[in-house]
Amino acid sequence: MHDIVETELFHHVKYRVQAIAQEIKNCESVALFATADLDSIVSLAFLESAMMDAKIPYSRKILKPTQFQPKGEKYNFTTGASISISIEQFEETWMHDEIDDLGRSRIVPLAISVSHPNSEKQHNGALDVVVQCAAIASLIAPNGARVRRLRPLAGSGQWLRQSLDNSYDPVYTKIRDILQDEGSIRILPIPEIDSPITSMIPDFPDSLYKRLTKKWPKMDFNQRQQAMSELALPTLSSPKLSTPRLEELLWFRVVIDDSEMDLHSQIHSLKEHWPNEEKSTKSYAAALLKRLISTGKLI
Repeated sequence: MHDIVETELFHHVKYRVQAIAQEIKNCESVALFATADLDSIVSLAFLESAMMDAKIPYSRKILKPTQFQPKGEKYNFTTGASISISIEQFEETWMHDEIDDLGRSRIVPLAISVSHPNSEKQHNGALDVVVQCAAIASLIAPNGARVRRLRPLAGSGQWLRQSLDNSYDPVYTKIRDILQDEGSIRILPIPEIDSPITSMIPDFPDSLYKRLTKKWPKMDFNQRQQAMSELALPTLSSPKLSTPRLEELLWFRVVIDDSEMDLHSQIHSLKEHWPNEEKSTKSYAAALLKRLISTGKLI
């Protein structure tokens, strides 16, 4: 694995994740708090995996999901542990030097800027909580088996953010490229994906797609480019899906090892099956957490 903390993504905020990691390694007991939401649970899985790999004692509390938290009411992070870590993906994006930790270590979206290969300008974005927890985990247990299994999911939180629904997200692209370069994930166009979920793409021409998958192996680059443009055409006018997200779903599907389902389809499936009743969410989230820690898989 690359040392993700030393990449451009963490250039201005690495001292913060390094401080949290060091605090965890030096303390006698850690209390972890996360809400029963998908990105929060994946973040929690990274932290718990690192602590298990490094044999650091900890406790955990899964709080109600954000959709059931009354507006204006704050979560209770009270604990008797030496330190507490709260994963707060529901927070607005913070400047790293303006965070009030309120007596605990808060993992919140962080404002950063990154470069783009086709531009001399810096592009503003936000570093989500999942990739921060992946970075902290890699500092605590860089060679831990559980941490390494989870590594391909480091970009899942950025995918779940709304930024891609508005415009190109340079942070997501950076994370995706880092994971691809180190071999944690593969990137494939949709015709090379086995049974992708296409229902997340409005007005997707399934019949055209099925014909394309059969012809794809014998097509050259120009033919493929033209065919993909025709595949995207019916969906481009839909206001339900942004062009940047559509581009990712058509050209840059994320595949992990020999998984039967690409990562975007896995995330979509989990969100579709996430309970709508408050009583069921915590048990569902806890079961997912257990699976992530033991297998490194979402599904």
